[in-house]
Amino acid sequence: MSEKENGLTEAVAAALGAQRTRALSDLASRVADLRRMSVDAGTSDVLLVPLKGRDAQKWERLASREAEDWVYLRSDDGATVLAVDQVSEAGMRDPAAAVVYPEMHTRLVSWWLVHAWRSVDLLADTLENLRQWRITSGAVTARAVIEEAGSLVDEVGAIAKAWRVGKASAKDPMGRPTLVREAIAPVLMKAALGSRMKGSHEELQATNVLTLVKKLSRVTSDDGFPEWYDVLSDAAHPAFGARIAFATPPLAHPSRAVVVRSYARSPMSLRNGSEVQGLEPTVAFAVADSLIAAGMLMTGILEDGLAMVDDFGLTTGAATLTRRTYWRNFHPTRGSRQCPCGRGSWAVCGHRWGNAVPPLRIP
Repeated sequence: MSEKENGLTEAVAAALGAQRTRALSDLASRVADLRRMSVDAGTSDVLLVPLKGRDAQKWERLASREAEDWVYLRSDDGATVLAVDQVSEAGMRDPAAAVVYPEMHTRLVSWWLVHAWRSVDLLADTLENLRQWRITSGAVTARAVIEEAGSLVDEVGAIAKAWRVGKASAKDPMGRPTLVREAIAPVLMKAALGSRMKGSHEELQATNVLTLVKKLSRVTSDDGFPEWYDVLSDAAHPAFGARIAFATPPLAHPSRAVVVRSYARSPMSLRNGSEVQGLEPTVAFAVADSLIAAGMLMTGILEDGLAMVDDFGLTTGAATLTRRTYWRNFHPTRGSRQCPCGRGSWAVCGHRWGNAVPPLRIP
């Protein structure tokens, strides 16, 4: 690092204060850990398309002609078929489970990875924007961090609620897989395909970001999120917030006849003799404070969310029912052996039907 860069970093630390600097350092460490575990990960997921009428008949003809290993699940009225190929021997013995659980687990894994990659990028970029005192870019990325935190909290809560219903369901070779899919599939479908672009499906409308921010504030009991979002939005646009991003607060003459603002590309301070007083960088504080609050929440929720994804895979034995390979395709073990999820022994991790779902620790 050059002397100039090092000096700017020291100036930023002085402008933000010791408490914010320590919190940002802690967050940077957590982001680095998340990056290490996810950066080289890759996966694929399976989406089963319900077949009806001629489409179902066409599938049956093709499946019999190609002599492939397929299993299927037919709706109660017989009109709809869900079918999947590349089934393992265990899956052939439990066809309903083989249809539902690998599909749901692969989609849960890809859902988690997309959020992890997006979170790492946004958090790391905002940290770097602060370090370089790029407040304009920082406002844009910090606002996106809040939106990502709101989306993550909303979706992980809905998935946890759905999985609690599924994990508590009674043993039934046909009924339990059907109930699990009915509970979780709509949540994953909206998470994957939800959009507010023109022409998007009206039943898959993504939640408005302002609604997500309000829900984030309500769930965390932190009123700061809407306030930070307002400041950052104004600074992200060519508006008042953008004008003051590199300005001091207004300094008024005692007579109030004159008001002066100073502007600079770097953090500013006011010197009075030997005393130096930092001038509050309003927008930079909003970037830093929202980043700390949202970032610590996101890294914690991603940790808990991955525990839930692993719990689904190991409780259902999803990876044992398919010949497809994907990230986190762990196989259940037994007794006091180390659980594949890496969070303790199999006996204490609770990957069994009827047990509690791993909790979400939302501060």
